[in-house]
Amino acid sequence: MTARRRRRAATPPANWWGDGPPPWERWPGASLRLDDRGGRYHFDAEAADQACDFFPMYLRHVKGDFAGRPFELLPWQRDLIVRPLFGWKRADGSRRFRKAFLEVGKKNGKSGLASGMGLLLAFGDDEPGAEVYAAAADRDQARIVFGDAAVMARENPKFLKDADITVLRNAIVQTATNSTFKAVSSEVGTKHGFNVHGLIFDEFHTQRTRDLYDTLYKGTSARRQPVVFIITTAGDDRESICYEEYEYAKKVRDGVIEDEQYLPVIFESDPSADWTHEATWARSNPSLGVTKSLEYMRAECAAAQAEPRKRNSFLRLELNIWTESRTVWIAPEAWEACRRTEPATDLATLPCCGGLDLSASADLTAIVLAFRRRDHARPADSLVVELPDDAAARPAAGPTPRVEHRLVLDYEVELVPCFFLPREVLHERARKDRVPYDVWAREGWLRVTEGNVVDYAEVYRVVLEEIRAKHKGLAQVGYDPWNANHLASSLTAAGVQMVEVRQGYASLSGPSKLFEALVRSRRIRHDGNPVMRWCVANCEVATDPAGNIKPVKPGGVAQGTRRIDGVVAAVTALSRLMVMQDGPVSPYSQRGVRTVG
Repeated sequence: MTARRRRRAATPPANWWGDGPPPWERWPGASLRLDDRGGRYHFDAEAADQACDFFPMYLRHVKGDFAGRPFELLPWQRDLIVRPLFGWKRADGSRRFRKAFLEVGKKNGKSGLASGMGLLLAFGDDEPGAEVYAAAADRDQARIVFGDAAVMARENPKFLKDADITVLRNAIVQTATNSTFKAVSSEVGTKHGFNVHGLIFDEFHTQRTRDLYDTLYKGTSARRQPVVFIITTAGDDRESICYEEYEYAKKVRDGVIEDEQYLPVIFESDPSADWTHEATWARSNPSLGVTKSLEYMRAECAAAQAEPRKRNSFLRLELNIWTESRTVWIAPEAWEACRRTEPATDLATLPCCGGLDLSASADLTAIVLAFRRRDHARPADSLVVELPDDAAARPAAGPTPRVEHRLVLDYEVELVPCFFLPREVLHERARKDRVPYDVWAREGWLRVTEGNVVDYAEVYRVVLEEIRAKHKGLAQVGYDPWNANHLASSLTAAGVQMVEVRQGYASLSGPSKLFEALVRSRRIRHDGNPVMRWCVANCEVATDPAGNIKPVKPGGVAQGTRRIDGVVAAVTALSRLMVMQDGPVSPYSQRGVRTVG
C-alpha cells in the first residue's frame, strides 16, 4: 500500500529537499551533506513525497496536545530523515540508505516518528512478507513504539481499510501480504530466524549488550532494501554499544569515515557552552516550541541548578550531551580549519623533528614529522608548560624533575604523517574495524608492507632513504621505548638522533598542550591526510589531578578498533621540536639515545 499523492505545485523544487536552504545550513552540526556521489545515486522525488504523505494521510498523533490531529511531519523529520531515507536510490532502484541513526533530546517527537516509520515500512513499502520489529532493552520500552503504532492504526478506520490490517495485542498483521509489525526485547536472547525488513531500535543507550542488536541486524541480510532506524538520547555508559554507534555516526557525519549507506542525524548541544543559556538548548531540541515547550525547559534547567544531582540528567536528556565520559580532544572542524590549500614547498629547509609510534604487530604504525616555520604575519602567542628537566640529575627513585617553560608561539608547525599497515591484514582490518584502510592504501595515504606484521625493515628504510635524505633539517626522532628499542638502536647506529619519550603525563603533557594550542590558534598545518584525520577524530584526552594531560584512546566496546597512532606520533615529535634550538646545531642533537620522562 502506498500513499496517494496530494496535489503538488506545478513546478516542483529543483533541490532534493524541496524549497529553502539545504538541511546542513538549517541544522548545522546535525545533518550530513548529501549529493549523488558522482552519479552513483539519484533522488526519486515521487518516492520521497509518497513516504512523507503517508504520515498525515493515514496516521494521527496519539499523545499530548496534538492527539487526534493528522501526523504532519516537522521540517527536521521530513528533510533530515524521511525524504533522504526514502528518496535517495541506487542505480537498481533500491534505497541508498540502509541504516539511520537519530540522537536527539527527549520530547522532540522521535518515538512518534519511529512508530509511524514502523507502520510505513511494514504496510506502506510494497514489501511482501515484511517483518518489522520495534526493539528495545526491555519489554516495556519496546512496547512504547509498538503500542503507539497500534493506537495510530486502530483509531484510523481509513488506514485499517486501505491497508487491510488487523491490530492484535502483540502484533499488527496484514494477511494479504503476510506482513507483520511486532515488539521484541532482550528477552528474545540470541534466537535466530528473523527476516527483517525494518528494525526500529528505541532508546538505544539503554542497550547494555550487543546480543539483541546483532541478532536482529543479521536478520536484514536476506532483504533487498532493509532499513535499520536507531533512535536514542545521549547516555552515560561509554562501554555501551550505543556510544560506539554514536561515535561512528559522528565520524560519518564529519566525513572522517565514508559510509554511503549510513544516515546520521545528531542534535547535541556543545558541552563547553553555557548549559543554562536558552540559545544552547535549541541545538539539541529541533522541536523546541512545538512538541517541547520553552516553559518546560526553563523549569528543568532551574531544577538542575537548584539540585546539582539533577545536572547530569538535564545535560544528558534535555541537551543530549553524553555525561560521565571523556570527550573528543580536537574537534573535527578545528582540525579541518588547519588544512592548507597549497602544497608546502619549503620543508627541505625547515628545522624538523620526528615522532615514531611503532605498533606491536599487525596494527597501524605512524611516523609524523613536525617542521617549524616562522610566522611573521601574526602576533606571537605564549604558552606556559612544564617539561622534564634534561639537565637535572635523575634521582634513584621518584618522579623526573620538571621545570616551567614559557613558550613563545611565533611559528607554525607543518605536520607530515606516514602510516604503515601489513598487507595480509589490510582487508580484514578494513572489514572488522569498519575503516577504509584499503581505500587509503589505494589512494596513497597509507603504505602497505609485506607480510602479516609490520615490517620494521621498511620503516627503517623510509626513515633513512626518504625522510633523512630529503629533509636535512631533521634533528631528532622521538619514540616510545616499548617495543621499539631494536629499531631505535639500528637508526642510531645509522646516525639518526633517537630520543626516548615515555608515554606518561610527565613527558606528554607539555607537548600535548602545545599541540592543542597550535590547533586552536591555527598554527598547525597539514595536507588533509584522511588517516591522520581519523586518528585525530578518535583521540581523547585524559587529565591527572595536577592538570597534566595526554592523548588516550577512547573507551567503549570498540576501543580496539579506534587508532590514535598519528596523534601520539605528532605529540612525540612536538616533544622534541619544542626544546630544539634555532640554528644549525641543537644541544639536544649530539647526545645519542636519551630518555625523557
